Amino acid sequence: MIKRYGKIPEEDKLEQSVVARDIVKTIRDYGVSQYQITKIVYLLSLELEDRNLADDLVTITKSALEEETALENNKSEIITR
Repeated sequence: MIKRYGKIPEEDKLEQSVVARDIVKTIRDYGVSQYQITKIVYLLSLELEDRNLADDLVTITKSALEEETALENNKSEIITR
C-alpha cells in the first residue's frame, strides 16, 4: 500500500475547478444579463497574470461590449425618432 501525503496537482486543479463552478453558479443565480457576464469576464481578465491571455480576453470582451453598446444606441435612436 502506497501512502501519500498532501495533494497531487490534479487534485488541487479539480478542487479549484469546483470552486470556480460554484462562483459561476452564484453569479448566474444572482440573475445577470449577457452584458453583465461579458463585463465580468472583461474585469476578471484584467486580473490575470498571463499577459498574453489577458490581452486576448480584453480585446475580445472589449469589442463585444462596444458592439453591445452600439446596438443599444442604434435601438434608442430608432425608438426616439
